[in-house]
Amino acid sequence: MVSVIIPIYNVEKYLCQCVDSVLAQTFADLEIILVDDGSPDRCGAICDEYAKKDSRVRVIHKQNGGLSDARNAGTEAARGDYIYYLDSDDFIRQDAIEKMVARIEEENADLVYFNAETLFEDFEDPDYRECFIRKHSYRTDRGATVLGAHLKNREYYSCAYLYLMRKGFLDKTGLRFLKGIIHEDELFTVTLFIRAERAAYLNEALYIRRLRAGSIMSGMLSARSIGGLYACINGYIRDLRYFPAGTPARKVLLYNIREKLAGVLDRFLLLDKQQQKLAYPTVRKTARLAAEVGYCGSNKLRMKYKLLPVYIPYGMRIRPVKNRLVDAVRRGESANKK
Repeated sequence: MVSVIIPIYNVEKYLCQCVDSVLAQTFADLEIILVDDGSPDRCGAICDEYAKKDSRVRVIHKQNGGLSDARNAGTEAARGDYIYYLDSDDFIRQDAIEKMVARIEEENADLVYFNAETLFEDFEDPDYRECFIRKHSYRTDRGATVLGAHLKNREYYSCAYLYLMRKGFLDKTGLRFLKGIIHEDELFTVTLFIRAERAAYLNEALYIRRLRAGSIMSGMLSARSIGGLYACINGYIRDLRYFPAGTPARKVLLYNIREKLAGVLDRFLLLDKQQQKLAYPTVRKTARLAAEVGYCGSNKLRMKYKLLPVYIPYGMRIRPVKNRLVDAVRRGESANKK
C-alpha cells in the first residue's frame, strides 16, 4: 500500500483537483492522508467531505505547525509500505503511483525519483519551463553516487514531491523533516540520498507543479530564509562525521555545505534593512560553522566570512553597481548581434 500524504493550508481553490488526481489513480491500493494544518479557509471541511465519500481517505486536523510538521504528522500515521508527499496546490498524472511503485520494486530501491512539468498560472516564465526535467539518464546506484551525478549535471531537484520512498527505510533511518524552517526539502532530500543504498530513476514527468505569480520568491527574501540555510548547513555538518574522507557521501555533503555558505551571504545582501537586522545573528553563527569545516577549502569563502563586518557593507555598495555594469555590457552585446 502507498500512503499519499497531503499537507493542507489555505489552498481551498486547488485542493479538489489535487485530491481527485489521487483518487483517480490506476493504482488502487492507497491511503490518502489529508493533514489539515489549521487551515483558516474551508479546507478542513472539504477534507472531511472526501473522507465520507471514500474509505481510502483519512483526515488529520491539527494546529498550524508548518509544512514539515504536517508532513511528519502524516508520516507517523501512515500504514503503507511506501510514502509519497504531494503538495496540495499541485496534482499528479493518473498512472503516476502505479509507475512509481513498479519502478521502485523492479529496482529493489529505497527511493525512486522522477520529473515534473510546470503549469503556469497568471504568468509565464521561460526560465522555469523545463527546470524540473532532467536531460541526463541515471542508473540505479547508491544514493550518494546518484546525488553526486545530479549535482555535476546541475539536475538535483530538492522538492520532496519528486520522490517515492519506502516507509521502512524512513523509519530505519529516523529521517523526518526539520520543523520550523523553510528550505526543509533541501535538508531532507540530501539526507535521503546519502542514506539510501539504492536510488532508482523513472524518466517521466509524473508530477504537475503549479507556479503562481509571485510564488517563486515567496519567503525567500527574509530572515527565515537565512535561518533555513543555516539549518541545512548545520544538518550537513552533523552528518559529515558518519562518512570518511573521499567517500561519495562526504563529497556531496561538502559540496552542499559550500553552496549554502555562499547562499547565506548572497541572500543576505538582497534583504531589506529590517530583515538584515533580524538575520545578522544567524549569519554570525554561520561564520562559526564555516570555520568549523575549514570554509570547505574555499579561499573566497574564508575571506568573506573572516572579514564579515567589512564584506557585507562592501557587497551592499559594490554589488548593485557591478550588476548594472554587467547588464549594460550584455545589452551592448545583444545590440551588436542585431
